[in-house]
Amino acid sequence: MTEPPHEVQPPLGEPAPGREKTPVPEGEKKGWLRRHWPALTGWVVSAAALGYVLSRVRLSELSKGLRGVTWWLIIAAIIVEIIPRVLEAVRWRSLLQPICTRFMGLLEAIYIGTVYSSILPLSGGDVVRGVIVARSARANVTQVLSTELVERVVDAVAIVLVVYFALRGLVLPQVLQIVRIILEVGVGLALIGFALLALRRNYLLARVQRWAAHHRVSGRLRSITLDLVRALGWTRPKALLVAFGAALAAAIVNVAAYWLMLRGYHLPLSPIQAAGLFSIVMIGTFLPGTPGNVGSWQFFCTVGLQLFGIGSIQAAGFSIVAYFIWTVPPLLIGYVAMASSHLKWKELRTGKASPSIQVGGVCKPDQARNNRESGGDVS
Repeated sequence: MTEPPHEVQPPLGEPAPGREKTPVPEGEKKGWLRRHWPALTGWVVSAAALGYVLSRVRLSELSKGLRGVTWWLIIAAIIVEIIPRVLEAVRWRSLLQPICTRFMGLLEAIYIGTVYSSILPLSGGDVVRGVIVARSARANVTQVLSTELVERVVDAVAIVLVVYFALRGLVLPQVLQIVRIILEVGVGLALIGFALLALRRNYLLARVQRWAAHHRVSGRLRSITLDLVRALGWTRPKALLVAFGAALAAAIVNVAAYWLMLRGYHLPLSPIQAAGLFSIVMIGTFLPGTPGNVGSWQFFCTVGLQLFGIGSIQAAGFSIVAYFIWTVPPLLIGYVAMASSHLKWKELRTGKASPSIQVGGVCKPDQARNNRESGGDVS
């Protein structure tokens, strides 16, 4: 009886005959790196920042600090932390007019956006909450997202004011000085842009309408730019005042929450120093980075505390504890809002389904017409 031929096994780690791996073209590898290098760079920098903080943490000191925490002050900080998002919903509702919306629906969308900001890089949660509101209110997506652009500008103005009053006389590290300058220049350019838009809106619309759309991409860009110019032009002075007042009030409330966390952890900083710490963390995390600002938040919190005379070990321990206090409660509320809305991002993006969040309010006849006329799409 003839024995079957013995199958020769390939060396360990080598593919079997006939099953060779298809090599990935070098061009595709370089293309992937070109598309993803900002995110990869952010992850590397954040990992290095988090590594720096963790290298300063001593488990014995961290355990001692947790045992000494005054928990009622921490609970008070968590409750106070809700107020800025309430103010954000009030501000957003004012900026969204003439689109009619409900306050609670906007608040739910904001908390869901917080969840997505902890998952997506580059502040992706803002886009998610904007699309949620646009789909639910049957409004134009670009118009809704333009209100979030206004929000970011007034937030930056409020942060610049807090930075000016809280960090006077304090010598900042070079990287914070650079980011502060970028923030101030960006705010100035944005304010100039809004002024030009207010004065020359019709001229800008006419120029954009004369753009020649030779292909689909340029046509889509032209459409989005027109929607953006129209939407920003609809922003009323009263809404801008409400937005700025809410942003400034939210910054003050956030400072109060920082101070409660500091007192609860028994760090002897004054309210003005708490405002300085808040300013440093906001400067350090203002530019979009990794999801949830993991790494950068802890790093700049540690650096800020050291500038105010707190030792590196105690500062690093507080930054770890404070990050969880600052992020976990809003995430839990956001997950509850997501569960109640049955949100599926893929269906929401393509317009095949709308979330069950009730954003649209009871419209007056002219508001209902505005909602219908501003209906848009995401593609």
